[in-house]
Amino acid sequence: MVDERWSTIPPLQQALIQAVIEQGEAHTAIEAGVVVGSLAKGKADRVSDVDVLLLATPGFHKQGDALVHSIVGDRAVFHCWQGRHEEVCSYWRYIFLDMSSIEIHILDCGVGFPLAKPYLPLFDKTSCLPALEVGGPAPSHWDFPAYMAEGDGLVWELFDCLKWAERGQRGLVRHHLRKLLAEMDKDPNIAGRG
Repeated sequence: MVDERWSTIPPLQQALIQAVIEQGEAHTAIEAGVVVGSLAKGKADRVSDVDVLLLATPGFHKQGDALVHSIVGDRAVFHCWQGRHEEVCSYWRYIFLDMSSIEIHILDCGVGFPLAKPYLPLFDKTSCLPALEVGGPAPSHWDFPAYMAEGDGLVWELFDCLKWAERGQRGLVRHHLRKLLAEMDKDPNIAGRG
């Protein structure tokens, strides 16, 4: 049975997901891949980012650059932000010149990552996804922290705000900008006017 959500995903995002499937399934260190966020909810639009979680052999996330570059391919990049969540996950966030974007998280398999529904399975070589499922709602943009990684995430944060503004979600933009400004006030690298 074909999942109806696939038909709601715009072409640019479908192409990115196809690249994730092709590269992830072929890579021996990757065990499973899922899409979360608005695409998994069937609510994608032209500027929705592709939120991907790849479960991998422990430690592989530290060497994930080549895999991520093979997924991104020759797309024209406006911005890339890369970082790490503790010692079990690395992430790459790309904004492309065509205004599409992808967020790739490579996580050590076996780490107790809570996978809330809905999610869209891309592949699961070892049938590990069901064990990660948790009850309750998926995280919301209203709850996400702002300005992570000592300012390296500023472009991504502002891009999120632009997408929400385009959708008319002004309350969310205002809420997030307040969090962003509070975090920027803590940044010693931003000189105050004076």
